[in-house]
Amino acid sequence: MIPKARPDLGMTDLLSIAYPNATRREFEQAVAARSGAQCGLAFTYAHAGFFALLKALDLTQAEIILPAYTCNIMPEVVVATGNVPIFVDIDLADYNMNLQALKSAITTRTKVIVATHMFGYPTDIDAIREIAGDEQITILEDAALVFPGSTSGSNGLRGDVGLFSFGPGKPLFTIRGGAIVTNNLSLYEKLSTYRNDHMNHLPPREKIKRWTLLMIHYLLSKRMISSAALRLRLSKSTIHNVTSRLRPPKPKNGQTRLTSSLPNDYATRYANFQARIGLGQLRKSDLVLARRRSLSKLYSEILREIPGLTPAPIIDGACYSPYTVRVENRDALHFCQQMRAQGIETGTTFNYALPGLKKYRPYAQGHYPCAQQTSREVVNFPAYTALTDEQVHYIADTARRILCANH
Repeated sequence: MIPKARPDLGMTDLLSIAYPNATRREFEQAVAARSGAQCGLAFTYAHAGFFALLKALDLTQAEIILPAYTCNIMPEVVVATGNVPIFVDIDLADYNMNLQALKSAITTRTKVIVATHMFGYPTDIDAIREIAGDEQITILEDAALVFPGSTSGSNGLRGDVGLFSFGPGKPLFTIRGGAIVTNNLSLYEKLSTYRNDHMNHLPPREKIKRWTLLMIHYLLSKRMISSAALRLRLSKSTIHNVTSRLRPPKPKNGQTRLTSSLPNDYATRYANFQARIGLGQLRKSDLVLARRRSLSKLYSEILREIPGLTPAPIIDGACYSPYTVRVENRDALHFCQQMRAQGIETGTTFNYALPGLKKYRPYAQGHYPCAQQTSREVVNFPAYTALTDEQVHYIADTARRILCANH
Protein backbone atom coordinates (compact mmCIF):
# COMPACT_ATOMS: atom_id res chain seq x y z
CA MET A 1 0.00 0.00 0.00
CA ILE A 2 1.31 3.43 -0.96
CA PRO A 3 0.29 5.95 1.76
CA LYS A 4 -0.92 9.41 0.79
CA ALA A 5 1.54 11.10 3.13
CA ARG A 6 4.62 10.15 5.08
CA PRO A 7 6.74 12.49 7.21
CA ASP A 8 10.39 12.76 6.27
CA LEU A 9 11.35 11.44 9.67
CA GLY A 10 14.47 9.35 10.14
CA MET A 11 16.84 8.28 12.89
CA THR A 12 18.81 11.49 12.37
CA ASP A 13 15.71 13.45 13.32
CA LEU A 14 15.27 11.43 16.48
CA LEU A 15 18.93 11.86 17.38
CA SER A 16 18.59 15.61 16.85
CA ILE A 17 16.49 15.71 20.03
CA ALA A 18 19.71 15.18 21.97
CA TYR A 19 21.47 18.22 20.45
CA PRO A 20 22.77 20.35 23.33
CA ASN A 21 21.51 23.89 23.85
CA ALA A 22 19.00 23.74 20.95
CA THR A 23 15.85 25.44 22.20
CA ARG A 24 12.52 26.77 21.01
CA ARG A 25 14.08 30.22 20.64
CA GLU A 26 16.78 28.94 18.29
CA PHE A 27 14.15 27.22 16.14
CA GLU A 28 12.00 30.37 16.06
CA GLN A 29 14.99 32.40 14.88
CA ALA A 30 15.86 29.78 12.24
CA VAL A 31 12.32 29.75 10.82
CA ALA A 32 12.24 33.55 10.76
CA ALA A 33 15.62 33.73 9.02
CA ARG A 34 14.57 31.19 6.39
CA SER A 35 11.43 33.26 5.77
CA GLY A 36 13.24 36.56 5.40
CA ALA A 37 11.75 37.88 8.63
CA GLN A 38 13.33 39.34 11.76
CA CYS A 39 11.22 37.64 14.41
CA GLY A 40 9.49 34.31 14.95
CA LEU A 41 7.29 32.74 17.60
CA ALA A 42 6.33 29.06 17.88
CA PHE A 43 2.92 27.88 19.04
CA THR A 44 1.40 24.52 19.89
CA TYR A 45 -0.69 24.75 16.69
CA ALA A 46 -0.53 27.10 13.71
CA HIS A 47 -4.14 28.11 14.33
CA ALA A 48 -3.25 28.88 17.96
CA GLY A 49 -0.81 31.39 16.50
CA PHE A 50 -3.61 32.83 14.35
CA PHE A 51 -5.78 33.08 17.46
CA ALA A 52 -2.98 34.89 19.30
CA LEU A 53 -2.50 37.25 16.36
CA LEU A 54 -6.15 38.37 16.36
CA LYS A 55 -5.98 38.83 20.13
CA ALA A 56 -2.71 40.78 19.89
CA LEU A 57 -4.26 43.03 17.25
CA ASP A 58 -7.17 43.57 19.68
CA LEU A 59 -9.76 42.94 17.00
CA THR A 60 -13.47 42.44 17.64
CA GLN A 61 -16.27 42.61 15.06
CA ALA A 62 -13.62 43.19 12.41
CA GLU A 63 -13.95 41.71 8.94
CA ILE A 64 -11.28 39.10 8.22
CA ILE A 65 -11.04 38.14 4.54
CA LEU A 66 -10.23 34.51 3.76
CA PRO A 67 -10.33 32.35 0.64
CA ALA A 68 -13.53 30.33 0.35
CA TYR A 69 -11.35 27.24 -0.07
CA THR A 70 -8.97 26.68 2.84
CA CYS A 71 -8.79 24.88 6.19
CA ASN A 72 -12.03 25.24 8.15
CA ILE A 73 -10.14 25.99 11.36
CA MET A 74 -9.18 29.42 10.05
CA PRO A 75 -12.74 30.86 10.02
CA GLU A 76 -13.40 29.00 13.26
CA VAL A 77 -10.68 31.07 14.92
CA VAL A 78 -12.10 34.23 13.35
CA VAL A 79 -15.56 33.56 14.80
CA ALA A 80 -14.21 32.43 18.17
CA THR A 81 -12.34 35.71 18.61
CA GLY A 82 -15.50 37.69 17.95
CA ASN A 83 -14.74 38.67 14.37
CA VAL A 84 -16.47 38.17 11.02
CA PRO A 85 -15.14 35.92 8.24
CA ILE A 86 -15.56 37.28 4.71
CA PHE A 87 -15.06 34.67 2.01
CA VAL A 88 -13.55 35.26 -1.43
CA ASP A 89 -13.63 32.77 -4.30
CA ILE A 90 -10.42 31.20 -5.60
CA ASP A 91 -8.69 30.94 -8.98
CA LEU A 92 -8.57 27.46 -10.54
CA ALA A 93 -5.12 28.23 -11.96
CA ASP A 94 -3.44 27.91 -8.55
CA TYR A 95 -6.26 27.47 -5.97
CA ASN A 96 -5.38 30.81 -4.35
CA MET A 97 -7.62 33.80 -3.71
CA ASN A 98 -9.10 35.42 -6.81
CA LEU A 99 -7.71 38.95 -6.77
CA GLN A 100 -10.60 40.47 -8.71
CA ALA A 101 -13.03 39.05 -6.16
CA LEU A 102 -10.81 40.37 -3.36
CA LYS A 103 -11.23 43.94 -4.61
CA SER A 104 -14.98 43.90 -4.12
CA ALA A 105 -14.72 42.22 -0.69
CA ILE A 106 -12.69 44.95 1.01
CA THR A 107 -14.64 47.45 3.11
CA THR A 108 -13.84 50.02 5.79
CA ARG A 109 -14.28 47.23 8.35
CA THR A 110 -11.61 45.00 6.77
CA LYS A 111 -8.70 44.58 9.20
CA VAL A 112 -6.95 41.38 8.06
CA ILE A 113 -6.53 39.63 4.71
CA VAL A 114 -5.53 35.96 4.98
CA ALA A 115 -3.55 35.25 1.80
CA THR A 116 -3.24 31.47 1.62
CA HIS A 117 -0.51 29.74 -0.38
CA MET A 118 -2.83 26.81 -1.08
CA PHE A 119 -1.14 23.43 -1.63
CA GLY A 120 2.19 25.26 -1.58
CA TYR A 121 1.41 27.52 -4.56
CA PRO A 122 2.68 31.07 -3.95
CA THR A 123 0.05 33.78 -4.09
CA ASP A 124 0.91 37.31 -5.24
CA ILE A 125 1.32 39.16 -1.96
CA ASP A 126 2.50 42.38 -3.59
CA ALA A 127 -0.65 42.49 -5.70
CA ILE A 128 -2.79 41.85 -2.62
CA ARG A 129 -1.05 44.67 -0.78
CA GLU A 130 -1.71 47.03 -3.69
CA ILE A 131 -5.36 46.00 -3.79
CA ALA A 132 -5.70 46.49 -0.03
CA GLY A 133 -4.33 50.03 -0.40
CA ASP A 134 -4.42 50.58 3.35
CA GLU A 135 -1.46 50.13 5.67
CA GLN A 136 -3.90 49.52 8.52
CA ILE A 137 -4.99 46.23 6.92
CA THR A 138 -2.78 43.39 8.14
CA ILE A 139 -1.80 40.93 5.41
CA LEU A 140 -1.28 37.43 6.78
CA GLU A 141 0.54 34.93 4.56
CA ASP A 142 -1.04 31.58 5.44
CA ALA A 143 1.88 29.33 4.57
CA ALA A 144 0.65 26.22 6.41
CA LEU A 145 1.46 24.07 3.36
CA VAL A 146 4.76 25.76 2.54
CA PHE A 147 8.39 25.24 3.53
CA PRO A 148 9.70 28.36 5.27
CA GLY A 149 11.36 30.47 2.59
CA SER A 150 10.52 28.11 -0.30
CA THR A 151 8.52 30.46 -2.55
CA SER A 152 10.81 31.91 -5.21
CA GLY A 153 10.78 35.52 -6.31
CA SER A 154 9.24 36.75 -3.07
CA ASN A 155 12.45 38.16 -1.52
CA GLY A 156 11.34 36.78 1.80
CA LEU A 157 8.23 37.64 3.78
CA ARG A 158 6.05 40.04 1.77
CA GLY A 159 3.05 40.21 4.07
CA ASP A 160 2.96 41.73 7.53
CA VAL A 161 2.85 38.28 9.11
CA GLY A 162 3.66 34.74 7.97
CA LEU A 163 2.01 31.64 9.44
CA PHE A 164 3.53 28.14 9.17
CA SER A 165 2.28 24.74 10.31
CA PHE A 166 4.39 21.75 11.35
CA GLY A 167 1.77 19.06 11.91
CA PRO A 168 1.23 15.69 10.16
CA GLY A 169 1.13 15.95 6.40
CA LYS A 170 2.93 19.32 6.38
CA PRO A 171 6.25 19.88 4.58
CA LEU A 172 8.15 20.49 7.82
CA PHE A 173 7.12 18.06 10.56
CA THR A 174 7.57 18.52 14.32
CA ILE A 175 4.66 16.32 15.48
CA ARG A 176 2.42 19.38 15.76
CA GLY A 177 2.91 23.09 16.11
CA GLY A 178 3.28 26.20 14.04
CA ALA A 179 5.07 29.51 13.91
CA ILE A 180 4.36 33.16 13.20
CA VAL A 181 7.07 35.32 11.63
CA THR A 182 7.06 39.09 11.17
CA ASN A 183 9.22 42.15 10.63
CA ASN A 184 6.92 44.28 12.76
CA LEU A 185 8.72 44.55 16.10
CA SER A 186 5.76 46.17 17.85
CA LEU A 187 3.45 43.36 16.76
CA TYR A 188 6.06 40.80 17.75
CA GLU A 189 6.17 42.22 21.27
CA LYS A 190 2.38 42.10 21.55
CA LEU A 191 2.30 38.51 20.27
CA SER A 192 5.11 37.46 22.57
CA THR A 193 3.39 39.01 25.58
CA TYR A 194 0.06 37.35 24.77
CA ARG A 195 1.68 33.96 24.20
CA ASN A 196 3.79 34.10 27.35
CA ASP A 197 0.81 35.17 29.44
CA HIS A 198 -1.75 32.73 28.05
CA MET A 199 -0.02 29.92 26.11
CA ASN A 200 3.00 28.99 28.14
CA HIS A 201 2.40 25.90 30.25
CA LEU A 202 3.20 22.30 29.33
CA PRO A 203 1.70 19.66 31.64
CA PRO A 204 3.69 16.41 31.86
CA ARG A 205 0.83 14.42 30.34
CA GLU A 206 0.78 16.70 27.30
CA LYS A 207 4.51 16.25 26.86
CA ILE A 208 4.08 12.47 27.09
CA LYS A 209 1.35 12.67 24.47
CA ARG A 210 3.64 14.45 22.05
CA TRP A 211 6.43 11.94 22.62
CA THR A 212 3.92 9.17 21.95
CA LEU A 213 2.82 10.84 18.72
CA LEU A 214 6.45 11.21 17.68
CA MET A 215 7.14 7.51 18.07
CA ILE A 216 3.92 6.55 16.27
CA HIS A 217 4.75 8.79 13.33
CA TYR A 218 8.33 7.57 13.26
CA LEU A 219 7.14 3.96 13.02
CA LEU A 220 4.57 4.91 10.38
CA SER A 221 7.33 6.56 8.34
CA LYS A 222 8.79 3.08 7.78
CA ARG A 223 7.47 1.50 4.60
CA MET A 224 6.63 -1.97 5.96
CA ILE A 225 4.95 -0.66 9.09
CA SER A 226 3.06 2.02 7.16
CA SER A 227 1.78 -0.52 4.65
CA ALA A 228 0.62 -2.84 7.41
CA ALA A 229 -1.14 0.02 9.19
CA LEU A 230 -2.97 0.98 6.01
CA ARG A 231 -4.07 -2.59 5.43
CA LEU A 232 -5.48 -2.56 8.95
CA ARG A 233 -7.17 0.76 8.01
CA LEU A 234 -5.41 2.71 10.72
CA SER A 235 -5.80 6.42 10.08
CA LYS A 236 -4.96 9.78 11.60
CA SER A 237 -8.19 9.57 13.59
CA THR A 238 -7.07 6.19 14.94
CA ILE A 239 -3.78 7.72 16.03
CA HIS A 240 -5.71 10.54 17.69
CA ASN A 241 -7.86 8.03 19.56
CA VAL A 242 -4.76 6.19 20.77
CA THR A 243 -3.44 9.37 22.38
CA SER A 244 -6.74 11.01 23.38
CA ARG A 245 -6.49 9.64 26.91
CA LEU A 246 -3.35 11.70 27.39
CA ARG A 247 -5.14 15.03 27.16
CA PRO A 248 -3.82 17.85 29.34
CA PRO A 249 -5.64 18.52 32.59
CA LYS A 250 -8.11 21.37 32.82
CA PRO A 251 -6.54 24.76 33.61
CA LYS A 252 -6.12 25.46 37.31
CA ASN A 253 -7.52 28.55 39.00
CA GLY A 254 -5.79 31.61 37.66
CA GLN A 255 -4.88 30.06 34.32
CA THR A 256 -6.54 31.34 31.19
CA ARG A 257 -9.13 29.22 29.47
CA LEU A 258 -9.24 30.50 25.92
CA THR A 259 -12.79 29.71 24.80
CA SER A 260 -15.16 26.78 24.97
CA SER A 261 -15.20 26.47 21.17
CA LEU A 262 -11.44 25.93 20.85
CA PRO A 263 -9.17 23.18 22.18
CA ASN A 264 -7.87 23.56 25.72
CA ASP A 265 -4.36 22.76 24.55
CA TYR A 266 -4.11 26.08 22.68
CA ALA A 267 -2.82 27.23 26.06
CA THR A 268 0.13 24.83 26.01
CA ARG A 269 3.56 25.78 24.73
CA TYR A 270 5.72 24.47 21.93
CA ALA A 271 8.25 22.09 23.50
CA ASN A 272 12.03 22.33 23.18
CA PHE A 273 12.32 18.75 21.93
CA GLN A 274 9.95 19.62 19.07
CA ALA A 275 12.18 22.59 18.24
CA ARG A 276 15.19 20.28 17.99
CA ILE A 277 13.32 18.08 15.51
CA GLY A 278 12.40 21.21 13.57
CA LEU A 279 16.02 22.36 13.39
CA GLY A 280 16.96 18.95 12.00
CA GLN A 281 14.16 19.18 9.45
CA LEU A 282 15.31 22.64 8.36
CA ARG A 283 18.83 21.37 7.72
CA LYS A 284 17.58 18.95 5.08
CA SER A 285 14.63 20.97 3.76
CA ASP A 286 16.37 21.98 0.52
CA LEU A 287 16.82 18.32 -0.42
CA VAL A 288 13.24 17.50 0.58
CA LEU A 289 11.88 20.42 -1.42
CA ALA A 290 13.93 19.51 -4.50
CA ARG A 291 12.59 15.95 -4.38
CA ARG A 292 8.97 17.13 -4.09
CA ARG A 293 9.42 19.37 -7.10
CA SER A 294 11.04 16.57 -9.08
CA LEU A 295 8.17 14.20 -8.28
CA SER A 296 5.60 16.81 -9.26
CA LYS A 297 7.22 17.44 -12.63
CA LEU A 298 7.27 13.70 -13.27
CA TYR A 299 3.58 13.44 -12.34
CA SER A 300 2.68 16.27 -14.70
CA GLU A 301 4.57 14.69 -17.58
CA ILE A 302 2.80 11.35 -17.34
CA LEU A 303 -0.68 12.55 -16.32
CA ARG A 304 -1.30 14.40 -19.59
CA GLU A 305 -4.38 13.79 -21.71
CA ILE A 306 -6.21 11.59 -19.22
CA PRO A 307 -9.96 12.09 -19.69
CA GLY A 308 -11.56 13.83 -16.74
CA LEU A 309 -8.28 14.61 -14.95
CA THR A 310 -6.62 18.02 -14.56
CA PRO A 311 -2.96 17.71 -13.44
CA ALA A 312 -1.53 20.02 -10.82
CA PRO A 313 -0.17 23.23 -12.32
CA ILE A 314 3.62 23.57 -12.39
CA ILE A 315 4.47 27.01 -11.01
CA ASP A 316 7.80 28.56 -10.03
CA GLY A 317 8.24 28.62 -6.28
CA ALA A 318 5.60 25.97 -5.53
CA CYS A 319 6.48 23.23 -3.06
CA TYR A 320 3.63 20.82 -3.97
CA SER A 321 2.27 19.81 -0.62
CA PRO A 322 0.72 17.53 -1.78
CA TYR A 323 0.53 16.97 -5.56
CA THR A 324 -3.09 17.94 -6.24
CA VAL A 325 -5.15 16.99 -9.28
CA ARG A 326 -8.83 17.47 -10.06
CA VAL A 327 -11.01 14.55 -11.14
CA GLU A 328 -14.41 15.16 -12.72
CA ASN A 329 -17.20 13.15 -11.06
CA ARG A 330 -14.73 12.06 -8.39
CA ASP A 331 -17.33 10.80 -5.94
CA ALA A 332 -19.71 9.32 -8.51
CA LEU A 333 -16.80 7.29 -9.91
CA HIS A 334 -15.66 6.32 -6.39
CA PHE A 335 -12.25 7.31 -7.68
CA CYS A 336 -10.41 7.34 -4.34
CA GLN A 337 -11.92 3.99 -3.36
CA GLN A 338 -10.85 2.48 -6.68
CA MET A 339 -7.32 3.82 -6.21
CA ARG A 340 -7.20 2.34 -2.72
CA ALA A 341 -8.32 -1.03 -4.07
CA GLN A 342 -5.19 -0.90 -6.22
CA GLY A 343 -2.95 -0.20 -3.24
CA ILE A 344 -2.84 3.61 -3.45
CA GLU A 345 -4.09 5.88 -0.68
CA THR A 346 -5.20 9.32 -1.88
CA GLY A 347 -6.78 12.26 -0.10
CA THR A 348 -9.44 14.91 -0.68
CA THR A 349 -8.03 17.83 1.29
CA PHE A 350 -10.07 19.96 1.33
CA ASN A 351 -13.39 18.45 0.21
CA TYR A 352 -15.53 21.44 1.14
CA ALA A 353 -16.05 25.08 0.25
CA LEU A 354 -16.28 27.06 3.48
CA PRO A 355 -19.43 29.07 2.61
CA GLY A 356 -21.22 25.78 1.99
CA LEU A 357 -20.59 24.48 5.51
CA LYS A 358 -23.57 24.92 7.81
CA LYS A 359 -21.85 27.05 10.44
CA TYR A 360 -20.44 29.46 7.85
CA ARG A 361 -23.48 29.85 5.60
CA PRO A 362 -24.62 32.98 7.49
CA TYR A 363 -21.39 34.66 6.36
CA ALA A 364 -21.70 33.70 2.68
CA GLN A 365 -22.09 36.57 0.23
CA GLY A 366 -22.89 35.54 -3.31
CA HIS A 367 -21.52 32.49 -5.10
CA TYR A 368 -18.17 30.71 -4.97
CA PRO A 369 -18.17 28.49 -8.07
CA CYS A 370 -14.41 27.79 -8.24
CA ALA A 371 -14.16 26.88 -4.57
CA GLN A 372 -17.17 24.59 -4.91
CA GLN A 373 -15.82 22.93 -8.05
CA THR A 374 -12.42 22.36 -6.46
CA SER A 375 -13.98 20.84 -3.35
CA ARG A 376 -15.91 18.35 -5.51
CA GLU A 377 -12.96 17.39 -7.69
CA VAL A 378 -9.73 17.70 -5.70
CA VAL A 379 -7.62 14.57 -5.17
CA ASN A 380 -4.27 14.62 -3.39
CA PHE A 381 -1.66 12.22 -4.78
CA PRO A 382 1.34 11.16 -2.66
CA ALA A 383 4.37 13.45 -3.07
CA TYR A 384 6.77 12.70 -0.20
CA THR A 385 10.51 12.16 -0.51
CA ALA A 386 10.42 8.40 0.06
CA LEU A 387 8.14 7.95 -2.96
CA THR A 388 9.99 6.37 -5.90
CA ASP A 389 9.71 7.23 -9.59
CA GLU A 390 8.36 3.73 -10.17
CA GLN A 391 5.58 4.35 -7.67
CA VAL A 392 4.69 7.64 -9.38
CA HIS A 393 4.36 5.79 -12.69
CA TYR A 394 2.20 3.15 -11.02
CA ILE A 395 -0.06 5.81 -9.45
CA ALA A 396 -0.43 7.66 -12.76
CA ASP A 397 -1.04 4.48 -14.77
CA THR A 398 -3.66 3.33 -12.26
CA ALA A 399 -5.47 6.67 -12.46
CA ARG A 400 -5.38 6.49 -16.27
CA ARG A 401 -6.89 2.97 -16.30
CA ILE A 402 -9.68 3.91 -13.90
CA LEU A 403 -10.66 7.08 -15.74
CA CYS A 404 -10.34 5.66 -19.24
CA ALA A 405 -12.60 2.80 -18.22
CA ASN A 406 -15.29 5.30 -17.22
CA HIS A 407 -15.17 7.57 -20.28
